Amino acid sequence: MVLDKYSHLKDELIKCIDSISTIESIPSGICDELREKIENNVFNLVVLGQFKRGKTSLINALLGAEILPTAIVPLTSIATILKYGGTFNIKVYFNDGRVIEIEPASLIQYVTEKGNPKNEKDVQEVVITYPSPYLKDGVRLIDTPGVGSVYEHNTDIAYQYLPKSDAALFLLSVDQPVSKAELDFLKDVKEYSHRIFFLQNKADYVGPEDLNESIAFSMKIIEECTASEVKIFPLSAKLALEGKLSGMKDLLEKSFLPEFENILNTFLMQEKGDVLLLSVTNNLLRLLSQARLGLELEMKSLVTPLEELKEKIKIFENKKKEVQIEKDDFSLLLDGEIKKITNNVLEEDSKIFRQELFHKVSEGFERSYGECSGMSMKELRDYLEEQVITEVRQAFTNWRSIEDEKLAKTFEAACKRFITRIDDTVDSLLKFSAELFAVPFDIVKAEAIWSTKSSFYYRFKEQPVGIEIVASSMTLLLPKFIGKKIMLKKTKEYLQRVVDLHYAKAGCEFEERLDRSKLTFRWEMFQRIEATMEGISKAIEKGMNQKSKGEQAVEEQKAVLIETEKKMNEVKNKLIQIRQSV
Repeated sequence: MVLDKYSHLKDELIKCIDSISTIESIPSGICDELREKIENNVFNLVVLGQFKRGKTSLINALLGAEILPTAIVPLTSIATILKYGGTFNIKVYFNDGRVIEIEPASLIQYVTEKGNPKNEKDVQEVVITYPSPYLKDGVRLIDTPGVGSVYEHNTDIAYQYLPKSDAALFLLSVDQPVSKAELDFLKDVKEYSHRIFFLQNKADYVGPEDLNESIAFSMKIIEECTASEVKIFPLSAKLALEGKLSGMKDLLEKSFLPEFENILNTFLMQEKGDVLLLSVTNNLLRLLSQARLGLELEMKSLVTPLEELKEKIKIFENKKKEVQIEKDDFSLLLDGEIKKITNNVLEEDSKIFRQELFHKVSEGFERSYGECSGMSMKELRDYLEEQVITEVRQAFTNWRSIEDEKLAKTFEAACKRFITRIDDTVDSLLKFSAELFAVPFDIVKAEAIWSTKSSFYYRFKEQPVGIEIVASSMTLLLPKFIGKKIMLKKTKEYLQRVVDLHYAKAGCEFEERLDRSKLTFRWEMFQRIEATMEGISKAIEKGMNQKSKGEQAVEEQKAVLIETEKKMNEVKNKLIQIRQSV
C-alpha cells in the first residue's frame, strides 16, 4: 500500500537524520527541526457537505469504529478533529482558553445540537486521539457541521475549517438531488481547498442503474456550476462501517470504500508525503554538502603553508563584510513585506468583513422588528443588545479563525521567498570559500520547509465587549411607535461601536503577532548566515591549531577526517537511494 511505502521511507529518513546528527560539524538544531518536520507532518482531511449527508458516518467508516455520534436529525454542531494517539482520548477546547478531558459517553453533550444547542457551552473545537492505523502517518480527519440546515451557526463553523484543508471530502447523497445550498457552498470550498473529492453516499439505497443515473445527474450539475470536470465516487458509509466492524469483506466491497481509500491515500502521499520526503532528503544532502566543505577546508589548512593561509583568511574576512551589507538589505525588504501584508491583506479583509457584518446584522434587526411588537421598551433594549453581542461575537470568532489561517499562509509564503535569498547568500559564501581555498564543493538546492505555524499561530481568547446601549429614560417613556424607531437607530450605532471595538482588538493582536513573527524569522535567517561564516572560520582555525601541535597531531587529525568523510558518504548514498525511491 502507498501508506506503507511512505511509512517505510519516513523511518529510513529518520535513521539518516540520527546518523547525521552524530557528525560534529553539523548543528544538532537543524537535524532536530528536520526530524520534527518529518514526524509531525499532517494531512488535514476536512469532511464537508450539507446536513444529513452522512459526514460523521463516513469518518466512523474510515476509522472502522463508532467514535462519533450519529442521528436522524441534524446533529453535529461543533467541529471535531481526529488524530493519532496511543489511547482513545477526548479533549474539549473552549473559546475562553479552558481545556477539559471528557469520557466518550459525554461527547454528545459538546458536539451535537441537542447536547449543546447554538453552542451555549462556548466550545471552540473537540480533539479526539485514537489508535487507528489510518491516522498513524499524520492524517487528521475533521468532521464539520452540515451547511444549509435551520442552524445558521453550524454553517459558520463549517466555513472556519475551509482554509485548514489539504483535501476536502465533499459528501452528496443518492436520495436527495444536489441543492442550491450545496452548490453555493461548493463555490466557497473551491476557493480554499487544493483538492475536492466528491462522494455520493447511501449507494446501498438504490440499484446499480439508479445509482449510475444519480451520479450522472449530480456530476452534470456540479460541472456546470464549477466549469470543470469532476469525478464522483459512490459510497455506502453504513455498509463500510458494518464491513469493518464485522470483518466481512463482501460488505466492505459493496460499500465501494476500499477503491476510494486507495485513491485518497495515493493523493495524500503524492501531493504531500512525497513532497515532504523529497524536501527533507534534499535539505539533508545540502547539510552534508556544507559539512563536507568544512571538512575539506580543515584538511586544506593542515597542509597549506601558514603565511598563505593567513592571506586567504584576510580575503575571507572582507567577504564577510559584504555579507553584512546583504543582511542589512534583507532587513529593509522584510520590513516592507510585512507592511504590505498588513495594508493589502489584513486591512482590506477587515474593511470588507466589517461592512458585510454591519449590513447582515442590521438586516436582522429590520426582519425581527415586527416580532418585537409585544415587548416593552426595556425588554426591546435588552433583546437588541443581546442580539448585537451574540451576532458580533460569533461573526468575529469565525472571521478571526479564517483570517488567522490566511495571514499565516501569506506570511509563510513571503518568508519562503526570503529563505531563497538567504540560501543564495549562503551558497555564494560557501562557493567563494571553496574557490579561495581550492577545495571541491557541490551546491545542493533544497526547497525551504521552514514553517511559521509555531511562531505565528495562537488561539484568541474571547473578551467581553463592555459597551451598553445608550438609551435615556425619556426614550424608554416615549410612545412605542416612536421609541422603537429611536431604539432601532441607537442599536445600529451601538452595533457599529461594538464591531469597531472588536476589530481594534483583533487587528492590534494580528499586527503584534506579525511583528513578533517577523523578528523571530529575521533572527533565524541571520543565524543561518552567521553559522555558515562561523563554520568556515572554525574549520580553518581547527586545522591551524592541529598544525601548530606538530606532524603527529596533523596525521592523527587527517585520520579522523577521513573516517568522518567515509561516514558522510554512507549517509549520502542512503539519501540518494531514498530520493530515487520517492
